[in-house]
Amino acid sequence: MRVAVNVMRARLTVIGFNIAIVSFQIVQLNNKSGGLKVPGLGHTIHVGADMALYMALGLSLIALMAFVMSNALDEVGYCTHWSLVAGDLLMYLGLAHTIAGFFAPLAASIDIFTSKLPALASEVAVLRTAALVIGGVGWFLATYAGPVVSLVRSPFERRINIALGIAYLVVLFLLSWVTAQSARVEALGSGADPGPRLIMNVLTELVQPFRW
Repeated sequence: MRVAVNVMRARLTVIGFNIAIVSFQIVQLNNKSGGLKVPGLGHTIHVGADMALYMALGLSLIALMAFVMSNALDEVGYCTHWSLVAGDLLMYLGLAHTIAGFFAPLAASIDIFTSKLPALASEVAVLRTAALVIGGVGWFLATYAGPVVSLVRSPFERRINIALGIAYLVVLFLLSWVTAQSARVEALGSGADPGPRLIMNVLTELVQPFRW
């Protein structure tokens, strides 16, 4: 099986933009309102958003390596290995975590803004809903629609695609567990109720935008 190298290069471009955006947002997150106040630190900590962005950075770097490893080492450089599709799945996970890192703290910031200007509550609520709906749609597309399309269109053997699909679901569940842990830490640190059971928090993270 041979896939044109330009297919892989297009994905490397997406990953490059994602890494740049994540790197910028990690620095800017310290200036956002809300978050946990930790003694000794001059800024608040957004545990959930920070973890989402660092996971996005790590997933993007792993996807980059998977794409590079899919190339044949010859004079043409076709992509001949199933790691090309694995890189696709990791790329989508990285994009989903980037979206979460942007939109999850946005809801808290808008709520603080609304509390300061209660007269504009109805207007701000419309803006909040619009932003979170757009972010949620992007998250669902990156988490579920994109990987499904990649697996359906994959030119590799059916058994390989099935194995990659199962591996993706396992990784998605593990990352949901990590995200649930960070959400619980943030809730406990702010004095909120994190929920009765961790497993319910993990299942909630599989449809994370509804938590925002």
